[in-house]
Amino acid sequence: MNTDPSLAPLNKIFIRALRRINDAGDSDAACRLAAEAWSLLRHDWPREAQRLNGVMHAFTKPDPIGNQRRETNERQ
Repeated sequence: MNTDPSLAPLNKIFIRALRRINDAGDSDAACRLAAEAWSLLRHDWPREAQRLNGVMHAFTKPDPIGNQRRETNERQ
């Protein structure tokens, strides 16, 4: 396992950028980029890879039920 001290802060910046991409409505692109980075980090920097894994899960979880109801009401 590598211990480069600059990797964790760099990964945090990358995650902020991924969140902005997701918030702009392109969750597929954000997830693809996160998955690519996860693949690069998973063996040598597992802690940072795990952070990206959490981000991917956050981007792909379904909306809370309240949001689904609101969208349904807006369509009617």
